[in-house]
Amino acid sequence: MKIYKDFNYRLREYILKKHGSISAFCRATGIKYPAQMGPYLKGKSIPGKKLLEKLENDGADVDWIMYGKRNTTISGLGTHLMTSSYKLEMEAIMRRLQLLYKQLDATHSTPFDAYAVLNCNLILDEFTRSFEKFLGYNNKALQGIYFLDLIHPNERAYIHNHVFIDKNENTKTELSSRFKNAYSDYIEVEWSSYENHIIKKDKTCKEYVIVARKTKQNQHTE
Repeated sequence: MKIYKDFNYRLREYILKKHGSISAFCRATGIKYPAQMGPYLKGKSIPGKKLLEKLENDGADVDWIMYGKRNTTISGLGTHLMTSSYKLEMEAIMRRLQLLYKQLDATHSTPFDAYAVLNCNLILDEFTRSFEKFLGYNNKALQGIYFLDLIHPNERAYIHNHVFIDKNENTKTELSSRFKNAYSDYIEVEWSSYENHIIKKDKTCKEYVIVARKTKQNQHTE
C-alpha cells in the first residue's frame, strides 16, 4: 500500500496531542533518545516495524499515520484521540489565529519581530514560523519544542517561576533574556508573555502568546 505524503505531520500530530512533547512520547514508549525521532518527524525516514509496534501499543491509529486512512476497528483511548478531522482542526486553528491577531493588536502597542504560541505544557504550538525565522531555524524546526530549552540555562528557573507560575489570565509579563538561535549562540531578546485561556473539548486550557524583538544592540550589529 502506498504511503501518502505528510505521514510525518500526522505522526507529530498524534504525539503532541497525546503526550504534549516528543520527549514525553519517548519516555512513555521506551525510546532512549528523542533525537531518534527526528528523521521520522522530518519525513526523511519511514517508520519501521519496531516504531510501528511502539505506536500501536501506545494506542495510535497506525493506518491513519502511515496512509491517511482511519482504522475503524481501533478501540479504547486511541479512538478518542484520533476522532477529529483535519478540516475541523484547520477551522479551529484559523479561528484561534484570528483571535490571536486581535489580542496582539489590543495588548502590544510596541512593534515586535516575531510571535509564537505555547500550550499549557510550554510546548511551541502551531504558530511558530515567524519565531523560527527570528532565531534562524528552518521551517517547523521548533514545533513541539519545550520553550524553556531555548532560554539560557542560567535564566530558565527564574523565567519558569516568574512568567509561567501562578499567573492570572490576561497577565502580560515583559523581560529581556538570552535565546538560543539556530547557530547555538545566545542572543539577547526583549520579549513578553501574554496568558490566554481557550476552550478545547469543553475544557478550559491555558496557552501563552509570546512576542519578541531583538534588542537595540543586536539590531545595531546586524
